[in-house]
Formats: sequence, structure tokens, C-alpha cells
Amino acid sequence: AYKFTYGLTRVIPVPVAKVDTEMVRYSDYLSELRSSVHYLTTKEAVNFNSADGKRQLDYQKRLALDKAVADAYIAKLAADNKVTVTTKEVDEFVQKQIASNKLGVKEDVYKQVISDYYDWSFDEYKNSVRQELLSKKVSAVLDKDAKAKVEWALQQIATGVDFAVVTKLVSEDPLTKDNGGDVGFVSKNSEDPNGLIAIATTLQPNQVSPIIEGVDGFYLLRLLEKRDTGDVRFAKIFVSYKVVAQKLAELKKQTKVNEYIKVDEIASPINQ
Repeated sequence: AYKFTYGLTRVIPVPVAKVDTEMVRYSDYLSELRSSVHYLTTKEAVNFNSADGKRQLDYQKRLALDKAVADAYIAKLAADNKVTVTTKEVDEFVQKQIASNKLGVKEDVYKQVISDYYDWSFDEYKNSVRQELLSKKVSAVLDKDAKAKVEWALQQIATGVDFAVVTKLVSEDPLTKDNGGDVGFVSKNSEDPNGLIAIATTLQPNQVSPIIEGVDGFYLLRLLEKRDTGDVRFAKIFVSYKVVAQKLAELKKQTKVNEYIKVDEIASPINQ
């Protein structure tokens, strides 16, 4: 049902919400929702007809609508600030994912995995990648405070202040900030959405990386150890992006986020 409606809304654009002056496309909302429902049904065996399943579906609807709204607003911010993502950047990211994925599969098999897990065509997957890259670029450009904070951290390290001391002062990662940012040994085959493992492998022991623009914030790395297997142990400083979320929250306060379908605010069913 979601797939049919999604196809229809691609042909006949229908807004599902409005954020500031930007319309949010129903098809973008349905694409996110369809993907989540497909994954949970086929890979997690969630029964959406059960009471728990209905709560999970309501939660997925909220996540999908929130993401569609955020994506539309990020697209507006990108246009306003002349931030773009090229087809070449998308293709390079995808090829890197295919080359580094744990399954060791070729492109045609990778496409099938995307379809099996998320019910996406390869073009839909690339659109998702494009949006992720755009979100990262917009946040990195606009989040001046976060950039200043991580630049200050790098300056302190460059003048001889211990990485662990700076980590305690600056890092926003609650799991590692009190132990100097040490993440322990990480397999070279681990999921690496921010490219931290790949960058850590290029460093020499005790060398500090340049500032890394991640998906969720800025990072600094210090290589601690490297094994012959390719596994690495590094410390990290993390400063999250905040400006887009803050801008969206402010728009909601000003009632400049209008939703045209009823989707309840609901906490994660896992926490209930």
C-alpha cells in the first residue's frame, strides 16, 4: 500500500507538511516510512497488527515525518547558503561503501541487498545518500560555534596540551570523554559512517588528525595503536552539530512547522 501511494505522490506532488516557506513532499515521507516498515517486517519480524506493532508503526510514522521535515528544511538552508552535493560526490560515496562493506560483495549484489533490506531502488538509495551528504555539509557550514570549539581543541593540542585533557574539556561523547577519548580497538570491518576508522589507519601512533566533518558532528582523532590485522585503537574528540536542530525547534515554537496529516508525538516503544 505504501509503495502504491508513494508512486502516486511521485507523479502528483502532494505536500505532507510545510516548514518555514518550504513544502515537504508526501513522497519523501512515504519513502522513509516504507523503508522502515519493510525492514522491520522482513528483518525484525515485527507484527504491525499487534498492540506493540501498532505502537511501533506510530513511532515510525513520527520518525519518517520528522526526517522529511528536516530534509526539506536542510534543502532550503543549502539553497540559501549555496551548499550543493554533486553527482560525483554521491557516486564516490556509494562506491566507497561498496568497496568497504563487510559482505565483500560486488555492486549488483549490493543493489540487491539495498532492495531486500530497505525496499529501495538504487536511485532511491542514492537520493538518501545525497540527502545525508547535504545534511552534513549544511551543518558543517552553519554550525560556527561547534567549528570554533573543535578548532580551539586542535589549537590546544598543537601547543602541547595533552589530548586526554582537551577531550575532558571539549568532547561531547559521554562514553569516552572521561577516559581520554579512548574507544579501544576497533575492527577495520566495523561500520564506519563517519570514516573515522579509515582516517585512523592513515595516522602514525600519537599523531592527531585534522578536523573531520562527520555525519553528526566534528571529530578529532589520535591514533594510539595499530595491529597487523588492520584493527586500530584511537582516541576521539566529538563536538556535535546543533544549529539545524535549534533552528527547527525555533520554527516549531513560532508555529512555522505545519503538518497536514495527523501523526502523534510518541516516544520510542523500546523505552516504554
